[in-house]
Amino acid sequence: MAEITQTQSAPTTPTAYAYCAWHKGITRDVRLIQIEESGSGPGTGRQRFACHPCQIRYGLVPLADR
Repeated sequence: MAEITQTQSAPTTPTAYAYCAWHKGITRDVRLIQIEESGSGPGTGRQRFACHPCQIRYGLVPLADR
């Protein structure tokens, strides 16, 4: 009987934990939905994330998919 000598590799899709701005709670596998600009210059906006159920429920499209 052959013996397995390699360990199982980690999934290639990273898991992120963040605050879902739509259901107002910490969850995993969130996606960036929008950046609210709050001033002039780069990097001054507030980021809003949503979990997958909220993306479906509210028809949200992640920023990277636009």
